[in-house]
Amino acid sequence: MSDLNKPDFGAGNSHTADPEAYMLVYATFPSLASAESAGGALVDSALAACVNILPGMVAIYRWQGKLHRDQEVVMIVKTRAALVDAMIAATLSAHPYDNPAILAVPVVGGASAYLSWISEQTAVPSGLEEDPGSDTSKAGP
Repeated sequence: MSDLNKPDFGAGNSHTADPEAYMLVYATFPSLASAESAGGALVDSALAACVNILPGMVAIYRWQGKLHRDQEVVMIVKTRAALVDAMIAATLSAHPYDNPAILAVPVVGGASAYLSWISEQTAVPSGLEEDPGSDTSKAGP
């Protein structure tokens, strides 16, 4: 990719100049079960505030010289830029594909209460479990 076409996400490995910026990460999976497993792990570890899993997607692509048409599942992850590298690494380690589609897209705006909710959900240290009986804010996925 030439420098003219390369997006500028800031210095280093960051995906945006502002580590508190928000990101959507698009990924595809071969099954609902594999997407739910990967997505659940991301939310459990606070690498994602929420994942949306959309079954029934049709992918048409060329792989190893052959044209393919497959049913796939889309997973859309809501997270912060500071977590994208770790989130992608975790997704890759759980993914059954050799070369999965995983694309991080900067969020340029959104409802401020919802963006704050993403920050709150991804600020929980990994490994801490929320009390299932607690009444948390209903910001929604």
